[in-house]
Amino acid sequence: MNRLRIVPSWQAGNEGPATPAYLPLARLRAHAGQTITGQYRLTAATDVSAATPRLQLTLADATGSVLGFVWPEHREHVQIPPVGRPVQVEASVRFHEGRPQLCITRLSGLDADQVAVASDVICAPSQKRTHDLLRSLELSLPQPLRGFLVRVLLDPAIGSPFLACRASGQHHHPEQGGLMVHSLENLDLIGATVRRTLPDDPVSVAIAQIGYLLHDVGKIRTVGASARPALHHVVRHETHSLLLLAPHLEWLRSQSAEVHAALAYVLEYLATPAASRSRARYFPAEVVVQFDQWSAAAYARRDIKALCRPARSRHAEVG
Repeated sequence: MNRLRIVPSWQAGNEGPATPAYLPLARLRAHAGQTITGQYRLTAATDVSAATPRLQLTLADATGSVLGFVWPEHREHVQIPPVGRPVQVEASVRFHEGRPQLCITRLSGLDADQVAVASDVICAPSQKRTHDLLRSLELSLPQPLRGFLVRVLLDPAIGSPFLACRASGQHHHPEQGGLMVHSLENLDLIGATVRRTLPDDPVSVAIAQIGYLLHDVGKIRTVGASARPALHHVVRHETHSLLLLAPHLEWLRSQSAEVHAALAYVLEYLATPAASRSRARYFPAEVVVQFDQWSAAAYARRDIKALCRPARSRHAEVG
């Protein structure tokens, strides 16, 4: 049997890790009869009681999903984490009724430090545009900001709900997944703006981008994916953002007090009601505020035709 080793790499340091080797599940068909290793998300685990007892697992990534089986002779090398967590897998690729399956020989849960690219693990095939933008950001970040983002995305209370959440009930990006669209669509412009103004401060470019990505994450608790959660009106989404990110910000502080202070300042500035804000003492915070407003306004596509349309028509469209 041929043996193909796909081993993700994780390198600490200020440069950030190189792009890791990664075998998307959509490419399993090309590796029939080979043994592969890869990182995926465990989405289901069932004990099958039949003539030959076995574990049936479902694994997923940004390109698809696959069934995997653990036979009794390999059970001692398989440690099943909670469903939804990332796993490291070694398996041989088989086919059943024309579809690839995995005969799993080793499997174990992964800590954040062991995950090569979090966006590859948490996104679904239907989220390709989101995956591509999120992956690009993740790979561009210097340490420790990349480690911080990986921890945030892998947090069960944040990652999957964030991908599904709406940006608002009706105002802008109200579709399911709209919050992530809103939070990713201007990262290139934000980076260019901060880079031009602070050309000798590349860390601030990354802080502005990650601050913008996460500035509305608290809407998980106030807007939700399809309906507003219970008690959504009690605490502002900006406060929820700080609460959700608190443990990950504490990790960031343990890695770099300066980077932590800068990102925490941006998030706190965004959490302050606009009427109470003074001029920002850190330029990226001002940039994030402006692009947040522009993204919401641009959703209505207020172009010259909309400007010249009769008021009655405009009101009818809003209604």
